[in-house]
Amino acid sequence: MARNTIYAALGEEAERGTKESQVVGFVPLLSPGIPKTEFDDRRRKEFRGEEASLGEISVTRFSRKWSAALEVPFFTETAPSKGLMGTLLKHFFGSCSSGQNGATGQYHHMMRPAADPFSDECLGQKGITLNLNINEGASVRNWPYVGGRVKSLSFAQEAGHPLKLTAELVGQRREEDTAELGSPVFAEENLRCDYNNLAIYTGPILRTGTAPDFTGFSPTGATPLRPDKVTIKMENGFEDALRLSGLDYPDKTRMGQFMVTAEISIDWEDPANGFSSASEFRSWMAGASTTNLLFHWDTGTQAGTGDNHGLYIDLPKLLRTGGEPQYSLDKDPMVTLRYEGLYDPDTTKYMAGVMLRNTAQAV
Repeated sequence: MARNTIYAALGEEAERGTKESQVVGFVPLLSPGIPKTEFDDRRRKEFRGEEASLGEISVTRFSRKWSAALEVPFFTETAPSKGLMGTLLKHFFGSCSSGQNGATGQYHHMMRPAADPFSDECLGQKGITLNLNINEGASVRNWPYVGGRVKSLSFAQEAGHPLKLTAELVGQRREEDTAELGSPVFAEENLRCDYNNLAIYTGPILRTGTAPDFTGFSPTGATPLRPDKVTIKMENGFEDALRLSGLDYPDKTRMGQFMVTAEISIDWEDPANGFSSASEFRSWMAGASTTNLLFHWDTGTQAGTGDNHGLYIDLPKLLRTGGEPQYSLDKDPMVTLRYEGLYDPDTTKYMAGVMLRNTAQAV
């Protein structure tokens, strides 16, 4: 078998389009994740005294850009630089408030959508470099894809599997390849978010701190859910624009509208106590109505004295959008409940909030 080697590292660019291959965090890939490079190559169609019937004779390249879908198992940190998983999330939301718990020593990074993600208070002019290291025959080279933007995140959790994060990126160009980064190191396995350390709640959630930059969540009094599968998809509407700026790649990212969808595959039942999927269905049928969901992955690995590495996803206001039960002759009935996010201007001041807890001082 021929050599088959791929590994990836993320770097945060101080200035979008300026490669960062030194301070990086390596991330394991669930699929090759090789970015797709698009060129606008146009055949010359001009009258120049040539015999047109014989075909075009010249091609000019007018622009370039790249896109990629990174599928990774979710770890609370990267290595050797700890904060790049949080950096990836931050570049999707635009806003991140970080702090340290004085009692435990653990760091939290609270992220939520920003109205102006590229203001100086948020991302400013920063970008992401995707360093894809790949073998070219016997040798391994680093392909740096620069000027990256994160336009969507998808969290998928199934029973028996780690949490899978899919990040959709777009960017400016691929720089000249260089020698491989070498010696990839990855976060410890006990920092991975898995199905058996996920808890899901609906109902009253105690949020500590000041909205929207909360410092903690507590589901005391909320109702737990135990589904087979959950999927959360977030989009920020980013669109990279090619302008008359003297460059042959996009240099302006324009905002769209933030969107969130969630799906939960769960038993079709109406128990006397606890969460009732039948009751959710009836609420949807009765009229337009909302609910909420809180997801918490607790790795069980301490990030400080008495406090663990973990991930929270807070969806405070969800419109029920249906989901009919599925029946089969050979198994119990199930239902896939569907939701769409709404902005919560009163309590949380966001549509979706994500908190990462780890030992990284900054992301």
